[in-house]
Amino acid sequence: MALQCLLNRDRLFRARVTRRKGLDVTQTSDDHTDRPRDNNDAEPGATRREHDADQPSGRASESDQNREHAAQGSGERTRGIDKAQAAGYPPDNGPETRVIKVRRCWFRSRTGRFIVTVAILLACVTGLIWVPVADKSRWWHLLFAPGALTTAGLLSWWWIDRFSASLVITTKRTTMHRGFFRRSTSEVVHDNIRNIQVDQTFWQRVWKVGKIGISSSGQDGVEVQVNHLPNPDTLREIIDLYRPL
Repeated sequence: MALQCLLNRDRLFRARVTRRKGLDVTQTSDDHTDRPRDNNDAEPGATRREHDADQPSGRASESDQNREHAAQGSGERTRGIDKAQAAGYPPDNGPETRVIKVRRCWFRSRTGRFIVTVAILLACVTGLIWVPVADKSRWWHLLFAPGALTTAGLLSWWWIDRFSASLVITTKRTTMHRGFFRRSTSEVVHDNIRNIQVDQTFWQRVWKVGKIGISSSGQDGVEVQVNHLPNPDTLREIIDLYRPL
């Protein structure tokens, strides 16, 4: 009987212990379920991966912004100075300003004829002085006087012809002026220039003179054409600085 009582007590004790353990486990699981999960309770690996994923995108956005700022800066520098201003001429994006004005050459455009004409004029003038000094017949004047008048008139005509035509290049257009007593003008806007022609003979290339012709997109022929101009290639380069090439 005593042994059976001890066995019953031992069973009751074990049952109580088992019941208490079950209650503790249930309460612990309920506490974990009811407690809200904090951000700090997240897995360290997941947090690190999210941080690593965000960091390259931030670097990429910063590099894109730097490239955009650099492109804007270069664009502002390009717009701030144009090719005409870089070459030392007035800028194209400002108000209209005269760049250069040229007239026909008096000597370089007709060097051979000019030298021959001046030589004949000097010979005729010398003959007119020699006739009275040498006490020659006045009939010698009929030989020297026409030659002197002809050559002097030819040189005067060339001088008038030099001032009868000019070419004015501005930042917006090129204008040709013709005439000494009666004036006429013809102009071409640089934005509408289609073709620029430069014609030179061998001797004109030696003396750096020539003929320049300008045609626009709205006309079939050459609108502006002037001969005996100095440095026609330089004039063409200046006009090209203000053309939308």
